[in-house]
Amino acid sequence: MYHNVLSAKDHPDAIELEKAVEFILTFSCVTSIYFSPHIEDDHNAGIVMVIISEDSPHSWDELNESYWKVFETFKQFSFRVFSVQWVKDELKDGNPFFAMHCTRNSLVYSTEETEEFEFTENLKKKRFLKKAKSKFQIEHHCAFIVGIDLRFYQKQRNHLQGAYNIHQNMRLLFIAAENFLTGEWLVDQDLSIHQMHLGKFSTSLGKVFDKEIPEDMELLKLLKGARRSVQCGEQVPNDLSAELIRMAEVKKEWLRAEVDRLFKECLCRCKFEFFRSKSPLIAIDKSDPLKLVVQIVSGAVDTLAIYCFGQRRTERSTLNFFKQGNGDNDYQTTHYYLFLIVDDFQADAPGNIAYNISARTAGRFTATLIMHSVKSLRQAHGDQQHFLYQVMQGRLLFQEAAKLPLPPIGKTPARNLTAAKSYWTERQNAIDFLMRTVNSSGSRATTITVYFMQIAIEQTCLGLIRVFLGYAPNQFSLKHLFELCELFSVLTAEVFPRKTDYDKKLLRVLSAGAGTMRYGIANNFSQHDFEVLRCRQHEFVKQARRLAELELERLQQLNDKIVNT
Repeated sequence: MYHNVLSAKDHPDAIELEKAVEFILTFSCVTSIYFSPHIEDDHNAGIVMVIISEDSPHSWDELNESYWKVFETFKQFSFRVFSVQWVKDELKDGNPFFAMHCTRNSLVYSTEETEEFEFTENLKKKRFLKKAKSKFQIEHHCAFIVGIDLRFYQKQRNHLQGAYNIHQNMRLLFIAAENFLTGEWLVDQDLSIHQMHLGKFSTSLGKVFDKEIPEDMELLKLLKGARRSVQCGEQVPNDLSAELIRMAEVKKEWLRAEVDRLFKECLCRCKFEFFRSKSPLIAIDKSDPLKLVVQIVSGAVDTLAIYCFGQRRTERSTLNFFKQGNGDNDYQTTHYYLFLIVDDFQADAPGNIAYNISARTAGRFTATLIMHSVKSLRQAHGDQQHFLYQVMQGRLLFQEAAKLPLPPIGKTPARNLTAAKSYWTERQNAIDFLMRTVNSSGSRATTITVYFMQIAIEQTCLGLIRVFLGYAPNQFSLKHLFELCELFSVLTAEVFPRKTDYDKKLLRVLSAGAGTMRYGIANNFSQHDFEVLRCRQHEFVKQARRLAELELERLQQLNDKIVNT
């Protein structure tokens, strides 16, 4: 029997998912099948987890090997096969993979014997998260202990042992990531095997050694050669050098930071799934889908009021591998702009709630959330009061009866045009400085120049939002700022599209935080990607200036007209 909105007929991947389930049921004895997204939703459609029954004639690891034809047929999914006992034991050991993906909400096929999701529901949540952190810290610390000897080998100029030390260190980091990203770890000594395995579950870890970068492939080859030389007595690679060891060490430190980041994302996803286990999916009321959105938001945070102040729709189409044409797979996504008034601001809540809305509606509805505390809104003045008034002219979706969030605003607050112009001018001064710095870098793709590009684009977005909306955001991710800009202009969607995998990759590169400069390689960017981003940045800044100047001129004319009357 089928469960959950994920296998509903209107889900974009429903046909392919049902076909995959049909193949799996044909070739094996299954008790349940789960389908859930990766911890980073830009990888592929999601993970299909198959749980085999106790009376299966083949073990789960054998089926993992023999299912490759099915797996290759459905490249839009990542597949895992486990036994019930493995799931139970791993949850006891604190493996977060099953807490994320083996839940009632991700169940798409079950039998009377299905019970795995109950393991997750019966967990003592705080104790489990504590155990998961402890397990990861032990694995992470093991990799650190192995790497301690590297300094000694570098001082002794023992390049062979230094390269072997880094190889083993990276292998342990791969294993640590495999536990929480794939549910098990590989014993293989070949780094490329680990990378290929992880590449099905994480885009970044699948490109630690990028096939498109010759230097990466040469480095991987030398690390493999060092490992075989030490373990198997083969000839020592001739190209080992102190420079190679330094390059490999930088790569290792980047991998360490990335694995640590992914694990933190994994814990956030676990907390989200624990919340979802208490809030089963709700049927979408087509007459008023915002009812579901409000229920998701109010269930996640204590909200005093929720306003919807805008929405937009996009048509999408998915490819059906089994039927000619894709007309039946066309679907529409509605994106809402929501304003939340709360007692206490929570910085991570808007992003988590937005993810929740998308996940629980199978991508049919998405949202950009603006959250403010009552205190901050009472202190707002000028343009902020104007923006708040415009928000309150939208649809009031929810208000707690016991508390009145804000006193009603009697008349339309006037825009502070002088302050808006001053703010825009300051942003332009910062952008000019950043762009001069980027252009003076010798056109080289480096971490610092890409980071300066990110800040210049952020400053441009902040200026546009202030000019057009009169609003000063309190969240600053590029994705969030782009979505706010799309409320009044299609500029960000045209210059920085987010539809293809390549577009999403460029946005990830552009959105990398300051931490990349601590551990990342200084020039670990494709020169071609860098040039594409730089061209887009220049075009965005130029078009944004033109838009802002026209809007400021319009506002000035409107203001003069009001004064004259």
